[in-house]
Amino acid sequence: MAEICGSGGYKADSAPEPEDLLAFQRSLDDALASALTKFDSMGAYFKQGMPVQAVAAMLQEEIMQDKDFLHCTATPSQEAQLRKFVMQMVGKSYGLWKKGNPGAVDVNSGENGRGADVGLGWASIDNYPGWVYEQIQAYLTAEPGEKAMMKRQLEATLLEEPLCSATVKYDGTCFGKLDTGALSGRRHLVGKACETYINTSTAACSKCDIGVVRSKLSSILGVELAEGSVCVWGELMCNPGYYGYLARGLAEKWVCFGAAVQLPATQDDEALVAWSKKLAQHGFAHSVSSQLKIRLFLCPTLRELLVQAGCQAADNVAETTHADLVSSNAQSLINGHNEGIVLVFRRACGQASIRKWKNSAEGQDVSKKHAKQLRSLDARNLAHEGLLHARIADMVETMIQVAEATTVVPKMGRKQLAKAP
Repeated sequence: MAEICGSGGYKADSAPEPEDLLAFQRSLDDALASALTKFDSMGAYFKQGMPVQAVAAMLQEEIMQDKDFLHCTATPSQEAQLRKFVMQMVGKSYGLWKKGNPGAVDVNSGENGRGADVGLGWASIDNYPGWVYEQIQAYLTAEPGEKAMMKRQLEATLLEEPLCSATVKYDGTCFGKLDTGALSGRRHLVGKACETYINTSTAACSKCDIGVVRSKLSSILGVELAEGSVCVWGELMCNPGYYGYLARGLAEKWVCFGAAVQLPATQDDEALVAWSKKLAQHGFAHSVSSQLKIRLFLCPTLRELLVQAGCQAADNVAETTHADLVSSNAQSLINGHNEGIVLVFRRACGQASIRKWKNSAEGQDVSKKHAKQLRSLDARNLAHEGLLHARIADMVETMIQVAEATTVVPKMGRKQLAKAP
């Protein structure tokens, strides 16, 4: 097997075991299923005149950016397998679509920007178990003279500092609305007039005035944000038979979790720092990129602004420390009550980070890798030796239990749901 190193190069390894091949195929199936929920139906893209190769490339790009699918290991043969698998699936879908829609190419598909790159996309979120492992590993591998300081910093981070927010992670599809009124899938605009997306009504988005968000942010930043520079993102609840969403009144809702903002062009690095400070002073959990884009994460301040704009925001989970949150929410994840939890927490620079913690049924091979990684810390023995706080060892062991749990998730497709009593 070959291995992708941090530089992106390959190094030779032994031939893959059959169970490795099976695990890769399962991961690929999960990644493709996830990617398909982030786009409109393939028929919609075929109708716009997109060729099979372009649609396949779009799906391949999404899969390769899936943080659950990539574990920094792959082989050239697996990448070839991915391309072949996706191309065959898209090709078959095109054949079925063409058979049912002969000559059906929408020459007006470009109206209202439909099909264009949104430019303010919501990036995939890294996993929480991996982040916890990295924090502990950074302390364990620190230089001897830094160990005491790193241990104290780790304890402050996991045991003392409050989270910015913790919210329910829903299993729908990522869907956005710009301040212009345009609607967007995760990657591409679908136009203002889009009434359904992945067989789901977009009516829940209609009452949300994202212009209110742009106006408020312009006032806070002290600069006029251009039209089309703010996109609020949420989960369009396209899976009514998942996690009891229909009974919970969440079917076809648009549950918001963040916003992306394009800042005005500037050559002044200090201006970017100043804008970040203003957001922090007003209580916004956020991160800033070098492309002059800001991600606003769900926190009490953004929640209040979203409500003012007429949006529904994701439900809160108790906002406590990392350790307390893990302790109080592990059983709910084991029981499969929700897909997961999204955590937002402060960084030293005044900005914030975001991570997701999912139940073990969502990508089982990924959960197994997380469990193995956390077990390698040998946290309990470290605690016995006085090298790790006992509560951090408890936290690690609890996360292993969640990762290794045989969680059964209630998921029914639309056809099954229609037949249900």
